[in-house]
Amino acid sequence: ELRAHARADSEIDGYAKNIEAFNKKFEGKFKAVYEGFPGGELYVKQETLMAGGTIGDIHYAHQSQIKYQEYAKKNLAVAIDSYLAKDSETKLTDWPQRAQDALKVIDGKVFGLPVRGQVAWMFIYWNRDMLKKAGIAEPTPDWTLEQMIEAAKKVKQSASWPEEFYPCGYSWGGFEQLVGNVRRFNGEVLDPGNGPGKKAMMDSAPAVQMAKWFYDNIKAKLFSPRTYGAKEFGEGKLAFYFGRLAGERGAVNNAAGKNFEWTFDISPKGPTGRRGGFLSIDTQQINAASKNKDAAWELLKALTSKDAGVNLALQPAGSLTPGFRKDVYCSDQLLNDARFPKTAMKANCDNIDQPEGFTYPGNLRLTQPGAVQDIINKYMNDIADLKAEPTPAYMKQMNEELQKILDEPSI
Repeated sequence: ELRAHARADSEIDGYAKNIEAFNKKFEGKFKAVYEGFPGGELYVKQETLMAGGTIGDIHYAHQSQIKYQEYAKKNLAVAIDSYLAKDSETKLTDWPQRAQDALKVIDGKVFGLPVRGQVAWMFIYWNRDMLKKAGIAEPTPDWTLEQMIEAAKKVKQSASWPEEFYPCGYSWGGFEQLVGNVRRFNGEVLDPGNGPGKKAMMDSAPAVQMAKWFYDNIKAKLFSPRTYGAKEFGEGKLAFYFGRLAGERGAVNNAAGKNFEWTFDISPKGPTGRRGGFLSIDTQQINAASKNKDAAWELLKALTSKDAGVNLALQPAGSLTPGFRKDVYCSDQLLNDARFPKTAMKANCDNIDQPEGFTYPGNLRLTQPGAVQDIINKYMNDIADLKAEPTPAYMKQMNEELQKILDEPSI
């Protein structure tokens, strides 16, 4: 029996369908079971099983959370180059070149395949009914952040809103979101901006500009509290919800229900024309402790195939981020998903070709206690909560703390 792990609240019926399809194909030869863990507990659960020698054959590993790299470096994941070389069904070229490069960040070897992926934090959702009522033109792909702010001001002035209403929601909190937000202002959190970063850049002019822009708009009550999300958008407490994921469309759809008409498209351009974004790939890996690695390879192939990627994107709930393949993103099934406007799904299709890359701390110190993410939380959340003004001195202090972490040895 083969065991596969993923996120129980994100990989729901689509993942179960993929396991069923595998079992049907290999009936009498292999049998797989799905053991999902709550998303917030995924890595604690997986790593507890790894330490105890009871982990399944296929585990989950976000690149953005450095787990793909960490598991590869710690010899917890199997390099699959030899399988790829001799397999006639699955080739690395099934995925975009940027994904291929991202998979080879450890010793030039491939330690897993993308089960999902996106250029993240690149979309804007909006309440069409609200804009129509206020006489405000809807966003277009040519919109700029400046135009979004002007529209937000008009929304605010168009009615007497309840206290819990704000024109704009946004993305905040994680390393990925920070990278996406700084890139909107043509900056980077780390240097180099693609691959393993060695130098912190949060005191750069674009980073300071980004932080001040958010601070000023939060202070003006044009932007919501950082905790606002799909739920509040669905309740009509936001007109715009920007810098978000297309994969959240299921959550937005379920939150809004029949309350109002809404849609989404690519996020507005920043001052230099850059939209932001972060190449975010979720992988599945063969665990080094698997007792049947050849069978696990067949399961890995099945879970990252075209059909598997489509099934994940068509789920009724959970994450609708597709498999990171052009034949998935631009498949007829996704383009014609009746739950969403066709223009929105065409924008989702185009996302696969967005140029933004993937960056991470070169020493892999992101999610450990006291590491990069904790420093981000400490400084950036105080900005959003209006507890600290992002002066150059404040951002320099943040940058110095980040650099101390980056200068530590690799894990």
